Amino acid sequence: MEKKNTNVEEPTPEKIFETFFAFASTRVLVTGIDLEVFTHIANGCHTSAEIAEAASSSPRGMEILLNSLAGLNYITKTGGTYHLTPLAEKFLIKGRPAYFGDFVQHADSLWEPWSNLSEVVRTGKPFKRLEKEHGPEFFQELVSRLFPMSYPGAKAAAEALGVGIEWKNLNVLDVAAGSGAWGIAFAESDPGTKVTAHDWQNILDVTKKFVGKFNLSQRFSYLAGDINEVDFGQNHYDLVILGHICHTEGAERTRILFSRAYRSLRRGGRLLIADMIPDDDRCTAVFPLLFAVNMLINSTEGNTFTMAEYRKWLEEAGFADVTTIDAPGPSPLIVASR
Repeated sequence: MEKKNTNVEEPTPEKIFETFFAFASTRVLVTGIDLEVFTHIANGCHTSAEIAEAASSSPRGMEILLNSLAGLNYITKTGGTYHLTPLAEKFLIKGRPAYFGDFVQHADSLWEPWSNLSEVVRTGKPFKRLEKEHGPEFFQELVSRLFPMSYPGAKAAAEALGVGIEWKNLNVLDVAAGSGAWGIAFAESDPGTKVTAHDWQNILDVTKKFVGKFNLSQRFSYLAGDINEVDFGQNHYDLVILGHICHTEGAERTRILFSRAYRSLRRGGRLLIADMIPDDDRCTAVFPLLFAVNMLINSTEGNTFTMAEYRKWLEEAGFADVTTIDAPGPSPLIVASR
């Protein structure tokens, strides 16, 4: 008779409970940002009563919210007073350069689409297409929120590539530039670098505002048009940037985009790609895999792509020396040379 292995742990439903209530963590963080809890603490409010008064909120509601934020490790609680963690100190105080609050509040626009996931999977049709039908309006609101996510990675990329030191006087194309975070970081790093920012015209209006804030207007030009239709030219740029673009375009359009980028680059030029990159087996890198679901909900072809896929497509387009850069963000950056 086979002896039963008593050392094997029996599964428990803990993981199910954790996932079932995961939305609550998101909602608590968003509410903390909506009510500027972290900013009030930074301004010297430390008891629940003080924070509630500053936020024009009920004392009971605020105390329960604060305790939840403490449990989630966004704030600390000591003897009835609340203080910021280093994470909140850096990213959640309104008005500071690295403020992520606007980005987190984007969650409000995701509730309805994600609540339709079962139907999307069943039919294979997106809840809302973020291409021509809804893209210009959707991204005009979103791109400003994405600046704090993209800018640190862009600065790290410029430094890693030696911009302003070994690599100067660049002609840069920032494709679907959005807020302009990528092009701005490169222009800041080298006074001789000029940037062409491409996007829909209504989004370029947002780009121009960010460029103006960094006093870089004299070194930016603008190329309006649909990403799949606009002409990038030939043998013109030293660097082409695809900052979080490929996941929206899907596999086939991304491959075409790589070929167009290759054509637009001068010999020795580089292509820089930022995106959410899952593991090659697509089974362990949770955030890129969940983001693929987001693209299923919001696009007809969008997805996240593995490093093996990127390498294959880049080589097919003619690129060589495909490498990565470790940078702030959900995944490493990809660099390919013409």
